[in-house]
Amino acid sequence: MDLPEGSHLDGLVAKLKRCIYGLKQSPREWYYWLVEYLEAFRFAITAWDLCVLVHESGDLFLAPYVDNITLFRATGELNEQNINVLKIEFKVYNLGELNWLLGIQIMFTNDGITLSLTTFSDKILNRFSMQHCKPVSTPIDSNHQLKAINHKDERTDAMAYQQIIRSFLYLVTGTRCDLLYAITHLSRFNSSPSTKPFTAAKRVLPYLQET
Repeated sequence: MDLPEGSHLDGLVAKLKRCIYGLKQSPREWYYWLVEYLEAFRFAITAWDLCVLVHESGDLFLAPYVDNITLFRATGELNEQNINVLKIEFKVYNLGELNWLLGIQIMFTNDGITLSLTTFSDKILNRFSMQHCKPVSTPIDSNHQLKAINHKDERTDAMAYQQIIRSFLYLVTGTRCDLLYAITHLSRFNSSPSTKPFTAAKRVLPYLQET
């Protein structure tokens, strides 16, 4: 670790008063350090995601998340070579084949790769006491026409409504694109929901139970 420019004093060292993990800029500094190191071994940041690096061969991808790095490639010599490259500079533990990543369960079968957020889904249902609800087959009822609230509509708890909507966001971005339309549509009523959107939002929970 180097001192900031202008703070060097000949013959003296600095005492670190706070752990690097407690500093706001530490994730950025760790990212710059990792990328700079890997660039020397023919890795480059991808154009579509700054947190994914690709080897110049195009056969190996690295996805760092905080101090975890996921390697994507069939096992082989190139894979082992780059694990050894990381071990030169960093303290590395090879955890083997990927099974869990950011709460997503990853299963490899003969038919392909399956991504599942079942555990996360169960937490959502338990949070809203809907773990024993009667399942439904669609996330939103096509017969319900939801409109902006007016003076005749009965208002409901906006915070409770927003909590339901927010709980689905990681599912939508992670593995459940089938929820995208319903959650996007229901998000329009976040600021001032009436009882109709609230009922529609609660319907998504039984659909989650079904699926």
